[in-house]
Amino acid sequence: MTLVSIDTDMCRKDGICISACPIGCLTAGPDGFPREVEGSTCIKCGHCVAICPHGALVHNSLPMSDFLPAVRPQTSFAETAALMRNRRSVREFKDSPVPRETMAELLDVARHAPTAKNTMQISFLAIIDPAKARELGEAIARWMLPMPGMERYAGLHAKGEDFVLRDAPSLVLALADADSDWGLTDAGIAISYLELAAAAHGLGTCWGGIVQRALTNNPELARLASVHKNRVVRGALMIGTPKFRYSLVPPRTPAATIWR
Repeated sequence: MTLVSIDTDMCRKDGICISACPIGCLTAGPDGFPREVEGSTCIKCGHCVAICPHGALVHNSLPMSDFLPAVRPQTSFAETAALMRNRRSVREFKDSPVPRETMAELLDVARHAPTAKNTMQISFLAIIDPAKARELGEAIARWMLPMPGMERYAGLHAKGEDFVLRDAPSLVLALADADSDWGLTDAGIAISYLELAAAAHGLGTCWGGIVQRALTNNPELARLASVHKNRVVRGALMIGTPKFRYSLVPPRTPAATIWR
């Protein structure tokens, strides 16, 4: 099967699809129409199809029904910057679960996060049952408390405070292949997408560094969370409705930049 099909009536031979291919799978044939480079390895990013302004190209491994229309006009820079600056790490949540439908919407955005070589290896484990989230958080706390330097956390735990999940009703884990060199990076980007999507939905989030470390280093805790044995946790995000709303954006140090 050929890589792409070209509608020669619609193609303008402008080479846009050829330029957009990150792997160099396409070249101009003797007739000027795009054709596959022999021996090339397509990563199925779909850029060749998505960028063609004439709709002249079909990727034979990517059904056209799976492509989404690009929405224009897109959010302005000012609106996007405000969303990103207003985002806070929330550690006080209301006692209300995140509906499954809402979580599904957020994850549908997060799946569009870029991945190295378009491997799309990241999958998500969404714990939306608050009781299951609490069970996992308590198990992680019990694992951590005997470790040196945990005196402060032990005091919080003794008072019934959840220092692991901060009483968040939902937790999303980003999973990657255990042998992937890019799993941590890909998961970090996916969690960032998820975090901003949640903020746009009016939800609060907090990165679960303790959760990630615990589930990475303790196989029993990973099994409790239903992490598959061939997958590893490379990112964790607590999600819920914020109990309080911030009125100001706290100061941050200027961007440390070297200009050349």
